Amino acid sequence: MNDDTIRVGIFGVGTVGAGVIELLSENRTVIEKRAGKPVKAVKAVVADIGKKRAVDMSQIELSDRPESILDDPEIDIVVELIGGLDLSETIILDALEKGKSVVTANKALLAEKSMSIFPAAYRANGCFGFEASVGAGIPVIRTLREGFSGDRIITISGIMNGTANYILTRMTEDEMEFDQALKGAQELGYAEADPTFDIEGIDTAHKLIILMNLAYNGLFNFKDLKTEGISSITSADIRFARELGYRIKLLGKACHTGQGVEGRVHPALVPEGHIMASVNGAFNAISVTGNYVGPSVLHGLGAGSHPTAAAVVSDLIEASRYHTTGQQTPLFPFSVAEDQLQPLKMVPMEDIRSEYYLRFNVQDQVGVLARISKILAENNISIRSVIQKGRTSDPASTVAVIIVTHESLEKDIQKALLSANQLDFVVSRTQLIRIEPN
Repeated sequence: MNDDTIRVGIFGVGTVGAGVIELLSENRTVIEKRAGKPVKAVKAVVADIGKKRAVDMSQIELSDRPESILDDPEIDIVVELIGGLDLSETIILDALEKGKSVVTANKALLAEKSMSIFPAAYRANGCFGFEASVGAGIPVIRTLREGFSGDRIITISGIMNGTANYILTRMTEDEMEFDQALKGAQELGYAEADPTFDIEGIDTAHKLIILMNLAYNGLFNFKDLKTEGISSITSADIRFARELGYRIKLLGKACHTGQGVEGRVHPALVPEGHIMASVNGAFNAISVTGNYVGPSVLHGLGAGSHPTAAAVVSDLIEASRYHTTGQQTPLFPFSVAEDQLQPLKMVPMEDIRSEYYLRFNVQDQVGVLARISKILAENNISIRSVIQKGRTSDPASTVAVIIVTHESLEKDIQKALLSANQLDFVVSRTQLIRIEPN
């Protein structure tokens, strides 16, 4: 082994992998100064060796065999950028078992396989870095793990998916319908051909679970996280929200309350004066509130080759310092020791409290509002304001009735809507969007 170089093996040379190789080359001088030694990508495992790539690979040995990196004793750090669950899990666990440091951007793996990945990271002799898994170029992982390590985290909330935020921005600013805005996002490369993870909130949920694990010193079950996307949001909802003084955003939110830790992902009406209301386009913003430091907001590009590559390389530098200084034990992956890392439960969604925006599509008949109001009252739901649009002389016409509630219990709202949606004059499923407080 050449002790003067930190040798890196990369799994996957797609958009992010190519960015990492490019960054290591372009910024090699400053990286060497900060790492203590040269950091060089020497091997890469790819599915198609013959594929033409957007970055110079002439100094990197290519293979389609994982063992070419995993079994090489001279590889110090393994970078996993292939995505997915099963193969990536095998690669990471094998690399950690063999004493290599590991860096990954795989948010789905860390969220859904946390019970296997993180205990293995604690037991390993190498570092485990995952800064790029949340927020790309926004350094939120280190902020939570180190900057807030002395604080009790009250809330984590934010816009964590650039694709969804871009779509909602276009719907708001250009008065587009959802499908039209999604098509524009795909044409610009913000959205995949299959955009399900982005638009249905799954990507945001993966990121939120990772942040919750860090903030609350344990491991939550990804399946327990309430997750809703933006595909049901219409231009009518956007217009009504603006009339009420709100913008619609897809938020990931966790909060430590007297009941325990709440966690959820869903669209929300955000007051126009709220900091998240002004986060537009493909940008992300994550707010963290500690009991001593108060609120802090991190804002930046949450995706893309260069921001994500920068986050990966920041972990490479941290791991390189570990190797360079000859440390015997790496830093904890989380803020607590392994014996403190316990499975944690979330507060059931039915027990959370919120204000609600409700859009009823109803036939234009006398007594509609009275009957809806009666059902809400019977379920302990108080009305804050009402908007009724589109009245005509045609009794068969459909109008929108928008009701904003005072703070109510989720299970009461759901019970009320179950009854309201069965009323003979309600022509489609009622739209429910939770309201974010100021």
